Amino acid sequence: MTARLFESTLYAVLLCASCAASAASPAQSLRIKLQDSSTDPAIAHMRIVIDHDALKSGRVTFEAQNQSKTLVHEVLIARDVGAGKLPFNAKTDRVIESRVHRLGEISDLAPGKTGKLTLNLKPGSYLLFCNLPGHYKDGMVTKLTIAP
Repeated sequence: MTARLFESTLYAVLLCASCAASAASPAQSLRIKLQDSSTDPAIAHMRIVIDHDALKSGRVTFEAQNQSKTLVHEVLIARDVGAGKLPFNAKTDRVIESRVHRLGEISDLAPGKTGKLTLNLKPGSYLLFCNLPGHYKDGMVTKLTIAP
């Protein structure tokens, strides 16, 4: 009976240590700059600038900074389905969010403000975009690759 108790206890300790190690692994950070012509007059179109275009699978903390001096921006994270462009409604001048696999959002950052979001991402291709009217169409989109 003591051998079984020892095995059960050992298994529980190993399982607990394994869980603690995976839970303790820190999230990777992705810094995002939201920019437009008010950020720098040399910028012709709105844009999203990221400090890495590829990360490993797992927890990712998105840290967005709206560097605009005049405009509100946001960041939506969605799975890239490879269609080249997101479904777009010309009347509202926005991406049709109900037709994309949206995973999260850092919404409505006023000029100079920052925001964070942490997601657990699997390997694949993702798009980061601003969906305020006209922003996606003007170039506020970028691709992020998550490797195994």
